Amino acid sequence: MALLTVAFTVLPPDTAELDHPDASALERAVVPVATLGIIVALAGAAALLGLEKARTRSPRVVRAVWLALVAMGQLAIAVKALLNVLSQTPGPDTVIGAGMIVVALCVAVACAVEVRGPSSASPSSARVV
Repeated sequence: MALLTVAFTVLPPDTAELDHPDASALERAVVPVATLGIIVALAGAAALLGLEKARTRSPRVVRAVWLALVAMGQLAIAVKALLNVLSQTPGPDTVIGAGMIVVALCVAVACAVEVRGPSSASPSSARVV
């Protein structure tokens, strides 16, 4: 669902050839490279959030930075989707946009909670003396 959020919000349909028929190779390569980067970032975040092995094997700093970047990206997606929803007349697109906003915010919150780590009040971090 997060990949669809990114695809619909950030990557509009490729109309570059219609708008700019003489687009350079660099301009044509931006969309696939951005898509691949987003897929890698989200797949890494999903692994860090869902797989205990990935969580324990990755250094805390790397995990925190990775998840913080994904959270900020999801917040940017939510803002862009909100602006898109507010600029449209009510209809099916606004419902889909609202769903995208909710999903992006949920992913951002999940990443932020994981970056924050366990609170000192949680039983798993209690010290036995």
